[in-house]
Amino acid sequence: MKRIYFLLYFVHVAISGIAQDAFSEKSFDIASMEQKGHARLFENARVNAPAASDNYDVKYYRGEWEVDPAIREIKGKVTMYFKMVTAGQTVSLDLMNDLTVSGVSQHGNSLTFTHSGNVLQISLPTVMPTGVLDSLSVTYQGVPATTGFGSFIVSSHGTPAVPVMWTLSEPYGSRDWWPCKNGLDDKADSIDVFVTHPATYGTSAYRAASNGLLKSETAMPSGKIVTHWKHKYAIASYLVCFAVSNYEVFDNSVLIGTTTLPMKTHCYPESKATFQAGTQNVLDAMVLYSNLFGEYPFIKEKYGHVQFGWGGGMEHQTSTFIINIGESLIAHELGHHWFGDKITCSSWEDVWLNEGFATHLASIYMENKYPANILTSRAFEINNITSQAGGSVRVDNVNDPNRIFNNRLSYYKGSHLLYMLRWIMGDVNFFQAIRNYQNDTSLEYGFTTTANLKGHLETVSGKDLTYFFDQWYTGQGFPTYQVEWYPSGNNASIKISQSTSHPSVPFFRLPVPLLFKKPSTGQQKLVIVDNITNGQAFFESIGFEAESVTFDPDLWLITRNNTVTKISTSLPVVFTSFDVTCEGGESKLSWSTSSETNADFFEVQKSENGTNWIRVGIVDATGESSTVKHYQFKDLNPSGTSYYRISEADRDGKRQLTRIVQGRCEIFGDVSWKILPNPVRSTLTLNANLSDYRSATIRIFDISGKSIKSKDLDKSTELNRYSINVSDLSAGLYILDIEDGNRRKSLKFVKE
Repeated sequence: MKRIYFLLYFVHVAISGIAQDAFSEKSFDIASMEQKGHARLFENARVNAPAASDNYDVKYYRGEWEVDPAIREIKGKVTMYFKMVTAGQTVSLDLMNDLTVSGVSQHGNSLTFTHSGNVLQISLPTVMPTGVLDSLSVTYQGVPATTGFGSFIVSSHGTPAVPVMWTLSEPYGSRDWWPCKNGLDDKADSIDVFVTHPATYGTSAYRAASNGLLKSETAMPSGKIVTHWKHKYAIASYLVCFAVSNYEVFDNSVLIGTTTLPMKTHCYPESKATFQAGTQNVLDAMVLYSNLFGEYPFIKEKYGHVQFGWGGGMEHQTSTFIINIGESLIAHELGHHWFGDKITCSSWEDVWLNEGFATHLASIYMENKYPANILTSRAFEINNITSQAGGSVRVDNVNDPNRIFNNRLSYYKGSHLLYMLRWIMGDVNFFQAIRNYQNDTSLEYGFTTTANLKGHLETVSGKDLTYFFDQWYTGQGFPTYQVEWYPSGNNASIKISQSTSHPSVPFFRLPVPLLFKKPSTGQQKLVIVDNITNGQAFFESIGFEAESVTFDPDLWLITRNNTVTKISTSLPVVFTSFDVTCEGGESKLSWSTSSETNADFFEVQKSENGTNWIRVGIVDATGESSTVKHYQFKDLNPSGTSYYRISEADRDGKRQLTRIVQGRCEIFGDVSWKILPNPVRSTLTLNANLSDYRSATIRIFDISGKSIKSKDLDKSTELNRYSINVSDLSAGLYILDIEDGNRRKSLKFVKE
C-alpha cells in the first residue's frame, strides 16, 4: 500500500529534477487533502489483532455480496471451504460485531454459533477429523465498521457527483465487511467474488471490479447486475477487494517472456484520458520488474488498475486501487505484487518486507527512467529517515496502524536498508539473492519473515549479516561520521570516527565509500574502507595526490551531518594488523603498520590480567610512510595466559595503543591428547591422561573464534576418556581447547 506521504517524495523529485511527472502536481494537491481526511481516520486508532481460530486451513472463499454504491451497507453470504489441522468441533472467524449474522449453515443444515468480541464462533455437528475438506456458509448484513484506512467506503466523484463504493482492508479491515480469517497466517488457495449492484445511476452504467479475471456480468430480472470475478492464486484476506461505480473500462497488454499479459483499467469517465496516457508507464515497469525479480507472479490472469478516492494506492492482488496514474504511485503498487502479494509478511511487525520493498522498486523504476534525479531522490529519502533520531524498521506496536504504516520507518528506512544491502553485497549478489527469495518454494504465494530474507542474502553473499539486521532492522537511529584525512604523496592516511543518534546502537558497522578527487587534473578514485571500529585508521594508495574527499558520493548509506576534514599534520600511526601466536613455548607477536612518519619506537606491554601492564621489550620504528612495515617480537617467558598490547611512541612524545590480544602459550607438556574418531559425527571422544593434573576445562570454538560450548572435567571422575555430544553442531571445522590452570592445548576436529 502506498501512503499519502509517499506521493510527496516523488513529487519533490519530479519538480526538482529535469523529468517532470505530468500528474505529480495534481497528485500532490489531492494527497494533501486526503492526508487530512485520513489523519482523522487514524486519530486514536488502536485495533486488536484478529482472533480467528488456527485449528483449520482455509482453502477457498466464495463471496456473494449485494451493495448499492450510494448506500453504506452490505448484505452478503460467504462460503468457506476448509480442512481441519487439528480435530475439533468448533471453528471461529473474524467478523466485527457491527454486522448481524442471520445464519450459518453446512450442507443446508443450520449450525449453532455465537458472535461476540468481533469473533464468530461456529459449532460443527460432530468432531471433524483433520485433512477432510468441508465447507460452511455465513449469511449476514449491516453497516460495516470503520477501522484502519476505512475498510468499506462510500463516496462520490465527478460533476455531477456519482456514487462510488470501494473496500480497503489493510491491515485488519476485512473483518469489518466480511467473515474470514483476517490474520497473516492463512491464505485461501482461490476465491470467487459475486457482486450484485444496481445496473445504472441515472444514465451511467455501473461496473464492478475485483481480483482475478472477469467471468460474467449478468442482468437480473430485478434490474440489477451480478458481476462475477474469479481468482485462482493464493490470496491473503486483506487483499480481497471490490469497487463499484460508473467506471470506464479499457484494455491493454504487455509481453512478458512469451506470455501476453492482459491489463484491465477501471477509471472514472473524467479521468479516462489521463489513465490512457499513463498506462504505458506501468507496462514498462512490468517488464523491468519481471526481468529483475522473475515474471509477474499472477501471469495466468491479469494486472488491473481501479480508480478510487483514497489519497494513495492499495495493492489488491491483480487489481490495484489508485487515486490517479502518477508514475511513482503505479510503480510502487505494481512492485507489491512481488513483495506483499506473492510473498506476504507473516506479521505486521515485518511490514517493511511489503512496503520497504515496494518503495525500493519504485525507486529502481524512477532511477532507471530518470538517472539525472538519482541523487536528489536518495537525498530526499535519507533526509526523511534522519529527520528524527530514533525509530526501528521493526514495528514495535502491531495494534497501531499509524505505527505499522509509518512512512519514515516502514517505507523509507525499509527501502534504504535495501540500498545498503546492495552496497554491502554488490548488485549481482543482491539481485540473485532476491530472485532466490522470490522462488523459494517454502515462501512463494505464502508468508515470510525478515529471517527468511536474511538467510537468502547470507547464502548468496557468504556474509554473516546478523550485525547488519541487529543495527538497522532491530536497532534505532543512524551514524554521523567524522572523517579526517592527510595526503602523503600518492597515498592518504584516513581516520574514521562516528557518533550515533540513538543509544540502542553504539556503533554502526558499514563499508564506507570515500571519493578522492584532484579537480585540477580531473582525477578521482573511489576508496571503500570497511569501518568496523570507532576511530579506525586506514592507509590507502590513491595513485595521485588528492585535493578533496567526498563522503558517500552516491548516497548508499543512511547518515546525517557528516564532516570530512583535511588535516595539516600527519595522522597517528596506522596499525594494519596485530597478532600473537605460540611457537615452541614462546609467544610471537607480529604487527604491521602504515603511515608512520612520526613514529619513534614500539613498546611491547604484557599483563596477566588485562589490567596491570609491564614493559617486556622495545622495537624501533622505521619512521617511513611509503610502504607497509612489518614487525616481530618474541616473549621468551610466557606464563600460561598472557595479554599483550603495543604502545607506539611518536617523536613528539604522543602515544597510541593497539587493541589487546590474548596469548596462550604454555601447553600440557607430556600429557597425550587424541580425538577419536576425527571427523566426528555425533559424539566426540577425547583420550587423555590427567592423573597428575588438576581439573580441566574443555571449550569448543568455531573457526572464527566464537565459543560454542564448554565442559568442566574432574580427574577424580573422568581420568582417561571424555565424551562430548556435538550432534547439535553444524558441519565444519572446529577447535577444541583444553585448559588446566596455566597449561593449555588446542586440537582441531571436523564435524561431519
